Amino acid sequence: MSRIDDLDLDEKRLARRQKRRKSQIQAFIVLGVCVLLIAGVIGTGIHFLKEFINDRAARKAEEQAASIQASLEAQNTVIETPEENEEVQEMSQTDLLDEIVSTCISEMPLEDKVAGLFIITPEQLTGVDTAVKAGSGTQSALTTYAVGGIVYSGKNIKSEDQITDMLGTTASMSKYPIFTVVSEDGSDRGAITSSIGLEGIGPMTDPDLATSAAQAIGNTLFQYKFNFNIAPLTDLSESSPFGTDPEAARGTMASFVTGMEESGITTCMSMFPASLDTKAGMAVDDRSAEDLQAQCYGMFTDAIATGHLNAVMVSNGSFPSIASDNTPASLSKEVIEGQLRGDLGFGGIVITAPLNEGAITEYYTSEQAVVEAIKAGADMLYLPEDFEAAYQGLLEAVQSGKISEERIDESLARIYRVKYADRVDQITEGN
Repeated sequence: MSRIDDLDLDEKRLARRQKRRKSQIQAFIVLGVCVLLIAGVIGTGIHFLKEFINDRAARKAEEQAASIQASLEAQNTVIETPEENEEVQEMSQTDLLDEIVSTCISEMPLEDKVAGLFIITPEQLTGVDTAVKAGSGTQSALTTYAVGGIVYSGKNIKSEDQITDMLGTTASMSKYPIFTVVSEDGSDRGAITSSIGLEGIGPMTDPDLATSAAQAIGNTLFQYKFNFNIAPLTDLSESSPFGTDPEAARGTMASFVTGMEESGITTCMSMFPASLDTKAGMAVDDRSAEDLQAQCYGMFTDAIATGHLNAVMVSNGSFPSIASDNTPASLSKEVIEGQLRGDLGFGGIVITAPLNEGAITEYYTSEQAVVEAIKAGADMLYLPEDFEAAYQGLLEAVQSGKISEERIDESLARIYRVKYADRVDQITEGN
């Protein structure tokens, strides 16, 4: 075949390809137009269908509204429509705290509620002679007895690292927030001062010194992971950092309470109405009600007035002028409800004095003592002689109806308002 024939053949092939491409393009255009037409038809149909549905719904709504309006008019009923710009009320800090506390308590089994009223030593909890570390025994015991607090003395405190680790581990093992308790006022009778020492704390002879001393003590306690301090003590002996004059001690104790609370430590003032030596047996204070009020109540009223006092420990002493008999104050409704809550207006946590003292154990079993204390209005039960017997006795009293579960909840609410207060502060500050 000649070269000219080859060229003719190529031209023909090229023409056929161009013709096919042109046909393809036309087909794509036709297809595209068809798709657009179909989409338009569908869209128009949907639009008209929506219009039809909306019109029908609107007519139905109008008919219902007319029917309701006619019914209301027949009954002479007026409905006030809330304003569109009405603001939603934010939950106050107090309401938020109450909501958290109520939710926590409602989810607790009765056994945990009862255990939550006790403050005991780590030895009572675990059964060891001297506890200096929180281990598997602590974990097991806290699972069985979800106590509200554990109190530590000098024998439990060996070094800064040791006590910090012990308290941190204990708190992490507890099902619920737990009070880690100590008694420390900077004097030689303080648990920390008598064990590993506490420097820079001197006599609290005026309110400013008391505030700075409390802040120093509180910062140390917080560092060691304590969160509850049984101080100041109203036992104004020669060893007291507040001196011996009740009138002068009023201002310094109130300042101490303020400084301690500002350091993040819950403060428990002790003892109401007055301190007596009740370790060996009954001790009676025969002062008249007027003398007690004049000589002892002032320290408490001034501390309560600061708004920083969250707990008061009630004496095991007997005060017949305000209790009408020799019942220990910690088991007396007349003292707790009548005097402390009533006359002094204290709404915080009421804690018994140690229930393992002779003034209690000589006349009451462990079970009787805790039942009587709760009936008298106490919230927390401090160091019963036999913890397990006391716990079981109180649990059975609630189960039998001798003490209502609502009464237990009442005390728990006071306790948990203190335990959760800082968490609510963190929530509100975060917002």
